[in-house]
Amino acid sequence: MPFALISAILFLMALHIIGTALHHQSAWQRTVATVTDVSPYSEMQANGLKTDGINVALAYVANDAPMTWSGKGKDIGLYKAAEGDQMEFYYDPAGPANLDTAAMKGWRGGLLLFAVTGGFAAFYLWFFWLRGRNAPPALPIPSATRVSGASATPAEQQRATFGRR
Repeated sequence: MPFALISAILFLMALHIIGTALHHQSAWQRTVATVTDVSPYSEMQANGLKTDGINVALAYVANDAPMTWSGKGKDIGLYKAAEGDQMEFYYDPAGPANLDTAAMKGWRGGLLLFAVTGGFAAFYLWFFWLRGRNAPPALPIPSATRVSGASATPAEQQRATFGRR
């Protein structure tokens, strides 16, 4: 049962990733942003691991108005950039400060997760549920007793060594 629950959760995650990406592609607007500033940062997590990343400042046009955005690059799906780079983003028309690069490539990851989860679920169903259901009926086990004597038919008489009588 835990495998089925994990599979269901992964299936729902894949649907969420694909749905969000497709929604952003259809409802959000495209814009080209220019990287105006890049600076590296390091942060220490609670478990003692050090995380490296980049702080990024972007300039773009949204709803015919110039906009700027700055923050951690990973928040918008940007992990590597140089000053002056131009990248395509999607922005929310209702809130132009919301940028997303994952909408352009995120559905592929969702499809991969969906395919792997679907394959696992199909194997799980076959192996634990369907494999033994359509098995042919077992043949009866022949009796270990031997019939011999005058009243036995030739097929029932015990054969001698090498098939001789």
